[in-house]
Amino acid sequence: MSGPKSLITAAFSAAVLLLGTPVPAAAAEPDVVRGMQWQLASLDLPAVHQRATGAGVLVAVLDSGVDRTHPDLVGQVLGGPDPVSNTDVDGRGTGLAGLIAGHGHVPGVAAGAPRPTPSGSPAPSASAAPADPRTAGVLGIAPGAQILPIAFVPAPGASGDPDGLATAIDRAVFGGAKIICIGRGVVPGSRLQASVEAAVARGVLIVAADADRAGRPFTPWPASYPGVLNAIPADRSGQVPVAPLSGRTTGITVPGVDLITTGVGGGYRMDGGSSAAAVLAGAAAVVWSAYPKATVAEVLRRLRTTATDAGAPGADSRFGAGMLNLSAALAANVPQEPAPSVQPSPAASSPAASPSPSPVPVALADSRDWRRWLVVLPLLIFLAGLTVWAVRSARVRQQAA
Repeated sequence: MSGPKSLITAAFSAAVLLLGTPVPAAAAEPDVVRGMQWQLASLDLPAVHQRATGAGVLVAVLDSGVDRTHPDLVGQVLGGPDPVSNTDVDGRGTGLAGLIAGHGHVPGVAAGAPRPTPSGSPAPSASAAPADPRTAGVLGIAPGAQILPIAFVPAPGASGDPDGLATAIDRAVFGGAKIICIGRGVVPGSRLQASVEAAVARGVLIVAADADRAGRPFTPWPASYPGVLNAIPADRSGQVPVAPLSGRTTGITVPGVDLITTGVGGGYRMDGGSSAAAVLAGAAAVVWSAYPKATVAEVLRRLRTTATDAGAPGADSRFGAGMLNLSAALAANVPQEPAPSVQPSPAASSPAASPSPSPVPVALADSRDWRRWLVVLPLLIFLAGLTVWAVRSARVRQQAA
């Protein structure tokens, strides 16, 4: 593997080609990748990391695996449950991991080398950011969090299937993850819904992407399932270029367009859209590390009630609860969360919302669902009454004859 400086210089050149923006040669310094991370200023991460960094929180990344040898991720990624999870078939899993827990690297210091710490500095707290000159490379939202990689995508370009994702969710829960990050959409399935419900019941927070880049096909599951926190991608101007597809109003809008992050082989890549799930998962990890005894409901309340309202007044289907305000979510006191809307989401309740044929979620397809008797019973009563009336009328006519 080449040194960090050459890696970042190569990444910078690639980014210039991607963005089509000429820049002076002086910009090709070790911190060029860090300088392209516009979400750092948007979320005021330097101040946030003085309060908490996600330390003590395990986040499962369910995607294509994670390259744990990347200089910006060394030491943050646990061993996955299988060999495939410890590699990366297309780079997206490594990209999500970097946006969550990337810690950058020290310019000129090889990956895995001891971190230089200023002499005489006090030991950092469990949640506060360490004194560390890691000014190069990708800095994640929660650089103190740990990543559990679980692959369910079999090959580059594949989207994965609902049963494979269900198995990955089960593995994440079994592996002790507090947060599950899902950056892909799949078609709905009864097994997937059951795994989501089981994870939510055990107090695990599932964060799922609710849109991707414009023009890319995307199916809004598991983001459409109740209990899942859906991530809505916004651009630098705070606008949502692709409206969330689930139709739910309980999501949170976060930076999610043109995000530079870690790639396979020690490189870097531009992600967008579905990578918003990693930003929101990292934000949840930061809040949880600041309040380690909090429940999932309390973490969600902090994130939702402190979000900055955007779009139509109140929660809406485009911006959800509003724009993420991580500094406010870390405040000592937060307002009470209003009662959630009981209106079903279009995508979650209608299988026609999926761009491809898919099974109806088990809660609606189950023949034992008591709600269908609300329709059947009145009809049966009406038919029974009609039969009784017809019999009596026939008897009266016979007697009259």
